[in-house]
Amino acid sequence: MAVLFDTHTRVVPTWLAAAQYLDSAPKRKAMNIILEIDNPLAITDEDKAVMQRVDAALAPRGLTLRTVAGTIFPLDIYRRYKRPAFYDKYKVMLKRGKKRGTWGTYAHRMIERTSKDGKGTINPLEMLVQRLRDDGQPTKENGSTSSYISAYELGVADPEVDLAEVQAVGEAEGDVPTYNAAIDGRDWLGMPCLSHLSFKRVKEDDGVVVHLTAMYRSHHYCARALGNLLGLAQLLSFVAKEAELKVGTLTCLSSHAVLDVGEWGGVAKTRTVLGLPQSK
Repeated sequence: MAVLFDTHTRVVPTWLAAAQYLDSAPKRKAMNIILEIDNPLAITDEDKAVMQRVDAALAPRGLTLRTVAGTIFPLDIYRRYKRPAFYDKYKVMLKRGKKRGTWGTYAHRMIERTSKDGKGTINPLEMLVQRLRDDGQPTKENGSTSSYISAYELGVADPEVDLAEVQAVGEAEGDVPTYNAAIDGRDWLGMPCLSHLSFKRVKEDDGVVVHLTAMYRSHHYCARALGNLLGLAQLLSFVAKEAELKVGTLTCLSSHAVLDVGEWGGVAKTRTVLGLPQSK
């Protein structure tokens, strides 16, 4: 049965409520956790205090929320070089820093994929921004406008690579993506766990809004989930800004959610980070 967390409007308290729920779940695991965040860019002083505790818990693993978020969207490079220059700057940086034998980052998969003819590359993220921006604009032929709600997808799964890695580590999980940016994108009608990103362009009373839904096949709520959500919020902000739209709701479906307490040093330390009482 799915569990919906939608009573909080911000990223941090929504993630915290889901993580606290997982602490009481059997084996600290659950299926189909849905997080719905109406104001994904808002961060309060209270949120920052929680983020500091999480960063301290991640530090022994050499991680921070900032680095995890950056695997989804390289905010610092974007701020420095702007679009479109940051695309190439990021690829150069990743080429220098990527460890051999690793699959890279979600951000890289979003901005560089093999083209349909197999000879070149395409930039699915840039294609998405262009289409979102162009939709609703008058056409040259007759001045009319056209716009779609659900024609803006970013597939980040690579079946040839990802399913082989799942088999190698003995996990009974995986995705078979049906969306191919190299082909479908032009028509517009540890291991990688983020499977798919779906953007929705919706006309509302106060303007045109872009919403984002993210699908995770497996989601680790200690090591990755909060950083993932912050990165998704940054990605949504980038797409909305560059497409000249308003930021809408961020929805995240964790089809298999795990509170991986070992990443933070055990149950007691994890409960301290989550603000939960210690078990007797």
